[in-house]
Amino acid sequence: MKPIIKYRGGKSKEIKNFLQFIPHDYDRYVEPFAGGAALYFYLEPQLALINDINSKLIDFYLAVQNNYKQLKKELVNLESVYHSNQIEYELLKQSEVVPGFVENKNEALYYLLRDMYNGKIEKKYLDATLYYFINKTSYSGMLRFNSKGEFNVPFGRYKNFNTEMVSEEHRALLRRTEITQMDYSKVFDKCSTNDFVFLDPPYDCVFTDYGNIGEKDFSEQSQIKLAEDFRNLPAKSLMIIGKTELTQHLYEPYIKAEYSKKYAVNIRNRFKAESTHLIITNYTI
Repeated sequence: MKPIIKYRGGKSKEIKNFLQFIPHDYDRYVEPFAGGAALYFYLEPQLALINDINSKLIDFYLAVQNNYKQLKKELVNLESVYHSNQIEYELLKQSEVVPGFVENKNEALYYLLRDMYNGKIEKKYLDATLYYFINKTSYSGMLRFNSKGEFNVPFGRYKNFNTEMVSEEHRALLRRTEITQMDYSKVFDKCSTNDFVFLDPPYDCVFTDYGNIGEKDFSEQSQIKLAEDFRNLPAKSLMIIGKTELTQHLYEPYIKAEYSKKYAVNIRNRFKAESTHLIITNYTI
């Protein structure tokens, strides 16, 4: 199945590049840097642990797991409102007298819900509902926060708001999954020889900061510590990480292959057309 949300650095379109390196003989799937958890949703493991330092992201997954009915009801309601607003907007554009002065009610709806999300006005929806709505309707799906900790990305002007990715199938998968919010090292402590650990950590480059909470604090020293922790993992582990002088040095004995990834989104005026990713494992296929 597909991931529920959009997440910067997600691996949905890259799985084909490292699928052959995934082992088949493991009891539990573990993902310490889950993010959008593309591989987790793709594999649909029977037993899993997913973790992320981003509390808002983890709270969303927990809501799908434990409060699905209310979450889905609120999202379907917003989807209906969004659809009606878009139809009205398109009709008004066709009949406008003064070009450029047609109001899109979905823009007002977006900023209303963004204010709820930021705690500026009373919340009328679950935090998870607000999180999903913003994730799907903000510009480029970016989750960026200002110095006050407020989400500040503008409206994305998308024609559709679709809730089909919040499904019973996703809920069922999450229901058989342990979901945690802690430092990756604590997740490592929970791993055993029968686990398979997929690692998609923040990359060693200026392009690392996708606006995802927690990634901006992942320094060079953090990369060095992660490499040491990786070497001590008792479980089979597959890592995908950007190729730099540092990562090549840290993981040289474990590098199995590499592939190129093209980026097409300008993030904070930093555009990188192509990057190389390393495929790293502590086991042989």
